[in-house]
Amino acid sequence: MDDDRKELVRRLSTLATEFMEDAHEAAIEGQSAELQAQDYARCARRLQSAARELTAVAETMIIVVTPEGDGPANASMTLCF
Repeated sequence: MDDDRKELVRRLSTLATEFMEDAHEAAIEGQSAELQAQDYARCARRLQSAARELTAVAETMIIVVTPEGDGPANASMTLCF
């Protein structure tokens, strides 16, 4: 894999980490017994959004690292950028 692709995968990994941290914060907030229904729903929407974003980044990483000629066989192709 060339250096440009490696750099792209490194940057995508950083982005994935940010989405995971957002999801972690939402999950921690959702553990509170002090929340109202709309607060739990907000936490759930944040988790759902982070999961979609993380999926898109992971699928992009798979496409980037897949050798040419193999195609995106390992990606589910549900990119949503």
